Amino acid sequence: MRFVHHGQCHCGSITVELRTGRAPQAQVLGACQCSFCRKHNARAFSDPGSQVALRAIDPSHVHPYRFGLGTVDVILCRNCGVYVGMLLTDGDEVLSVVNIDTLDERAQFTATPAARDYSAESTDERIARRKAKWTPTTLLNWPLRAAQHRDIMPNTPKPDGGPHG
Repeated sequence: MRFVHHGQCHCGSITVELRTGRAPQAQVLGACQCSFCRKHNARAFSDPGSQVALRAIDPSHVHPYRFGLGTVDVILCRNCGVYVGMLLTDGDEVLSVVNIDTLDERAQFTATPAARDYSAESTDERIARRKAKWTPTTLLNWPLRAAQHRDIMPNTPKPDGGPHG
């Protein structure tokens, strides 16, 4: 059985569609312990057997942000400020982790998020983990500037050194 969940940022400029084979109550959620995720109190979802579609209703509101190792784009809505998820792009492949609290049915995802600390990972280990565990993602009406240069070559780490980057 397939479950389809819809959601969006607060203003509706970025929508989320999650297709998964498990009921919301059976999903495994994570709580990354980096300062970014803790400040957003994010509940993270990723599953390589599921699919995510992110649609930019207003592409000018997609704000990619990088920190730490600089290997992913954190997707924020420029208009309402909601943290939607993170994207790893390697050529034509796009993988994501989504903030489950962007979904309309977020209250049905009742599992306690498992605390996860990735601070000891090297850049290569981090990219390999994400490629193995993140969700295949389709970007619809996505702004070119946010999707075009996303080789997984890391930027110079920033002083905060958060583990997601």
